[in-house]
Amino acid sequence: MRFRFLGFLVFLAVSLYRLTLRLSIVGEEHRSAIRARGKQPLHAIWHQRMVGGILAHRGEGYVTMASQSADGEIIATFLRFWGFRAVRGSSSRGGDVASREFLDALAGAPGGALTPDGPRGPARRCKRGILSLAEEGNGIVLPSASSSTRSLFLNSWDRFLVPKPFSKCVVVFGPPLERASSETEEAFLVRVATAIDAATSEADRLCGVPNAPREREMKT
Repeated sequence: MRFRFLGFLVFLAVSLYRLTLRLSIVGEEHRSAIRARGKQPLHAIWHQRMVGGILAHRGEGYVTMASQSADGEIIATFLRFWGFRAVRGSSSRGGDVASREFLDALAGAPGGALTPDGPRGPARRCKRGILSLAEEGNGIVLPSASSSTRSLFLNSWDRFLVPKPFSKCVVVFGPPLERASSETEEAFLVRVATAIDAATSEADRLCGVPNAPREREMKT
């Protein structure tokens, strides 16, 4: 109960914080193309850049995933108040169960949102889950990214980006991706990672963010 209460407080704080931001979406035609085929977009965004995507889709009912940790309970509670459908699990804890629940929830949702390198990295390296969910469900991978004109990069494993208040934020969607019949899983995941990187670079260009950090540098 305590963690759910904290999640509600996060929701209140983020609601006020969101009022200070100007947010726009670039590449909406790519998401529309997926829906025109009767499919669901699976937004694939690096863990570092997830804030902008969350803020842009309040109350739209997208399915996403939160870890089974105590912190995950806070995040999941916030996401539900924000209008997402949060499935509990990760690649390391409850992954198979979470995948089944994700697919069940996705059947009645406008789409899903995932961080293929989350929750603990390695940064900007796609895990297999995004491919499994796309092929087992009715989804198509939509490379996504976000950036902001006034960015704070935290000292976390992926240098997590938090837009500063009164920033202009941009969410970028790239062309949809599907695995070709002759394409290996590894090759497809590399292609997805390259596409997310391209969308991220475009978001940074639009926001005037040069040389953004990709991950925390390891001390030797």
